[in-house]
Amino acid sequence: MRTIRKYIILLFTGILGIITFSCSDFLDTTSGSQLTDNEIYQNEGDIYRAILNIYAQISEEKLYGRTIPLIYSFNTDIEFGTCNATTDNTRRGIWDYSATDNNEELVSWDYIYKAINTANECIAGIESSPLLEQNPADTPSMIRQLYGEAKGFRAMLYLDLVRAWGDVPFKMTPTMPDDNFYQGVTSRTEILETLINDLIAVEPGMLYASEMSQSVERMNRGAVQGLIARIALTLGGYTLMPDYANPSFPGTIERVENYIDYYEIANTYCRKLRDSRKHTLANTDFLQVFKNQCEEVYPSNEDMLFEIPYATTYSGSVGVIIGHKIEGSSHIAYGKSDGWYYATLPYHASFDYKDTRRDVTCAPYKWAWNDEKGYIEQVFTEWRSIYIGKWSRMWMKTPQGPNVQYSSGINWPVIRYADVLLMLAETENELHNGPTDDARDALKEVRRRAFKTEDHARKVDAYVDALDDKDAFFEALVNERAWEFGGEGIRKYDLIRWNLLQKKIQEMKVKLAEMKNNSAYPQSVYVKTNNDGTLEILNFDNSLSNAPSGYTKKAWASATTDNNGVLNTTFVKSYKDEYINATPMVYILPLHKDVITDSRGALQNYYGH
Repeated sequence: MRTIRKYIILLFTGILGIITFSCSDFLDTTSGSQLTDNEIYQNEGDIYRAILNIYAQISEEKLYGRTIPLIYSFNTDIEFGTCNATTDNTRRGIWDYSATDNNEELVSWDYIYKAINTANECIAGIESSPLLEQNPADTPSMIRQLYGEAKGFRAMLYLDLVRAWGDVPFKMTPTMPDDNFYQGVTSRTEILETLINDLIAVEPGMLYASEMSQSVERMNRGAVQGLIARIALTLGGYTLMPDYANPSFPGTIERVENYIDYYEIANTYCRKLRDSRKHTLANTDFLQVFKNQCEEVYPSNEDMLFEIPYATTYSGSVGVIIGHKIEGSSHIAYGKSDGWYYATLPYHASFDYKDTRRDVTCAPYKWAWNDEKGYIEQVFTEWRSIYIGKWSRMWMKTPQGPNVQYSSGINWPVIRYADVLLMLAETENELHNGPTDDARDALKEVRRRAFKTEDHARKVDAYVDALDDKDAFFEALVNERAWEFGGEGIRKYDLIRWNLLQKKIQEMKVKLAEMKNNSAYPQSVYVKTNNDGTLEILNFDNSLSNAPSGYTKKAWASATTDNNGVLNTTFVKSYKDEYINATPMVYILPLHKDVITDSRGALQNYYGH
């Protein structure tokens, strides 16, 4: 177990401040709370301890422990959380785009700003330390790494603030008693531009994951390079802007005039990471990327660039509310998992039948104990219950015990090398008005891992080479990013910056309604339980007309609508027409009513909230 995870455990148990710079110094018992700023920022060990407070904060449930990656980023055309029992003040109001200013999930606003202030304190402390100037900004060193970590987290937090709320208060210094606490908003353009420049300045002094013992559980140089690209493409993309003269107006979808400048920045930093040769997709298959997270294996030079570290039994919702569903039972040692999140049926059907990512991402089954057989087995679900299958408690190296439900300790993936490659392909296509060799090579590298070697000639090389114009290549990237990142909280923000969120959700609902009685889609599948409890499911490729011997016929696309062609009501509640058909579709969250009250007139809601 790494130092960061140990620190998270200590925070949750109330024992704070015994972590120093390395695992070997773990038992140093000097309390950080007893040190002054002048003392803390005089040596790298104490600075590291201060930075670890940011890690502890972001792992909290209301931040990246659950809410930001798993509440704010759903529902999309490819993934959804069910809104069967929706009420205004719950997560379900976020998912169906009906949230109002009393929604309980909006309290993440407070948690984000607390974490930002901690980062600001660390940044100010490091800037006051003589250690910083003793180490050049353009040369990797530990003090420059720590400085970059704090700024990387600040940028990540502000990016998620902007993506959720649009224009927000922006503060880059630690809060002091005599500060003005009642600030208005700063434009998201100014915020994101500042963050980009901030990260560009610190990135050269940081270390890659392979140069640190904590690997991808530390904010590192490669992750920051990818984060620069992500922020730049967000700034260069579309966004819903308010009408400050008319708060009741839902706003307009806009894009900055110089958006191409930000594509240039994104391209530069994607290229920089690729050319570093610090990461590759060639060593690990797609499934193993996620099994590594469950097994607490953290390769420093493969796909993963940075993941939020959690501590087993103390934090983390991965494998609990997203991932394989596991029914609770005294016989099941792995623990109970609810599986709140599903893949849509059109998304499942969109995969090439030879794409290995489909069966990793989409799991149309749950795990349950079979009393008669005396073992745990996969139980077929249905088209509404295709669970996100990238994570499972059953892959954890140590089962957590029967009926254990929360705090798996399985990390959350923030950014992967595959994302950087696809951003590189996207920016090349945009900057050169069509795909370049670099764009094609990047797309091929991602697809090469997705298909078996014998399929590369047709599914990788021929497929990519046939994309000979800008629009076709862009559409291929829209699809590729869906197939690659399903369930990882990326799709919503991709669609927003492309101005495709509303269009893709509407198209998905239409396609789903049309799938029943459409011969292009399998109306039924054929299921068999193997002796080891796993399922075999045939006919997703729509190649069979009858159940083979030993298989049971199950309804599939034929069950999507009733006899009148009306979609299943449970599914419809997750995509309410009054919100997804609005012009424009309002995805920006309201500020909580308490935030409005506490601002003393400095803040108010827009977008018709």
